[in-house]
Amino acid sequence: MSIRKRYRVLCWVLASVVLLAACGVVAYHGEWWFPALAYLKPHKAPALTRVEDVGERYTWTLDELTAAEGVTLSNVMLLVNADHPLPEGYEPDLVEYNGAKMHPLMLDGYIRMRDDVQKQTGVRIYVASDYRTPEEQSAIINSAEEGIAAPLGCSEHEAGLALDLYAPYFDGIDFLRSRAGRAVNRACAEYGYIIRYPVDKTNVTGIAYEPWHVRYVGAPHANIIMESGLAYEEYLEYLTPGVWFRTGSYLIARLAPEALELPTGWTTCSLSPDNTGYYVVTLQLA
Repeated sequence: MSIRKRYRVLCWVLASVVLLAACGVVAYHGEWWFPALAYLKPHKAPALTRVEDVGERYTWTLDELTAAEGVTLSNVMLLVNADHPLPEGYEPDLVEYNGAKMHPLMLDGYIRMRDDVQKQTGVRIYVASDYRTPEEQSAIINSAEEGIAAPLGCSEHEAGLALDLYAPYFDGIDFLRSRAGRAVNRACAEYGYIIRYPVDKTNVTGIAYEPWHVRYVGAPHANIIMESGLAYEEYLEYLTPGVWFRTGSYLIARLAPEALELPTGWTTCSLSPDNTGYYVVTLQLA
């Protein structure tokens, strides 16, 4: 082989090594490219169909509905942000699991997500932050940089509805370096969770991108929100009060507590205040 050919081969080998090394570096730094992909992902209209006529209806009082068979009353649809602090005297409904406190409806989804992510990636996820008392939130506010922590009463952790997750050696934004972190961000909706503070919604949420912070809203809301790319604030705004929407076997509406007029024929009903004066009603149809 001539010197010129050897030189060309060496150049190709070196270029290939450099390219592979660069690809490896980029692949490792998921906190670089994963947010970019999320930012570029086109948004969709929510997978909801407005229903003009839901048929026969029955008007309930709030006490009657919450006492009815098949009805679950919770706070999982609460909007919690700087403009909508937790109601005065709010008492979260909590269950403890492996030292982490969360709303009881969150637990099954969290366990399934943790186990499925480990099966897929070989990496186990853990809870870094769960429910916080007002005193704990105050301590974080006092120790954090200005604007980093939510004001007192305005954190979803105080509501008991959010979890900060991590993988071993990877927390915060570095959660995306882990395959487990990226798996959570891709599939959390299957377990009733959303990425509460998306990369392109800081102007809506008032909070910078937090791919480690998952918030429970349950089915079918989590899938609708994550597939559409909406922030939670935008999703609630989309649900025009008094209007019924259908998705699959669900009917969804935001209703005033004095106007709980529900169609008949449902098998289960999930009812939650949204902290804006309405209740989110989620009906599972027969």
